[in-house]
Amino acid sequence: MCAAPGGKSIFAWVALQPELLFCNEVIGKRIGALVSNLKRCRIQPSATLNVDSQVLANEIAGAIDLVVVDAPCTGQSLLAKGDKAPGCFHPVNINKNANRQKRILANSAQTVAPQGYLAYMTCAYSPEENEQVAEWLLSKFPQFEAIEIPHLSDYRSHLTNLPCYRLFPQSKLGAGSFTILLKNQAEGQRLSLPDQFLSKARFISS
Repeated sequence: MCAAPGGKSIFAWVALQPELLFCNEVIGKRIGALVSNLKRCRIQPSATLNVDSQVLANEIAGAIDLVVVDAPCTGQSLLAKGDKAPGCFHPVNINKNANRQKRILANSAQTVAPQGYLAYMTCAYSPEENEQVAEWLLSKFPQFEAIEIPHLSDYRSHLTNLPCYRLFPQSKLGAGSFTILLKNQAEGQRLSLPDQFLSKARFISS
């Protein structure tokens, strides 16, 4: 859902070999890097989109098997890389990002097919952007259920009863991140992608 510059899209394609990979990036100036990386790594079949998540919620509700939301966040883990992230721990900045994450996730949840999955992740440490966002989403979309990931059990968060996971720099698994996997337990069939949606997509070619 927030695909640029494309690292997680490329990993998802390699790991899952999807029938078709859609990579959406709402910020227009970031599309170039996304397209370039998908072409460089020959990620096919795939396509890029440059639309707001609300558009996808309206046009492809219940049509996607797996939605990955690497949400915009305060970027607190950048500090562990030695980078600068001014104001990343300021309550106003945290609240602003949490609200944006909720909006993107709510739209994303609507695109997930019955028995499909929604993966949420950030590179922030604050509970307001992580566990509390996940709890909020489940309160709004009770058809979703948090799924345990056995190989991440050592990193399970103690800040909620939900099975979600925090990877800290001291674990030597990157600069720090949070993730949770949710399953849409609703019954039914995946819906087809409409032509008006496909017309917005830019398919990657060699």
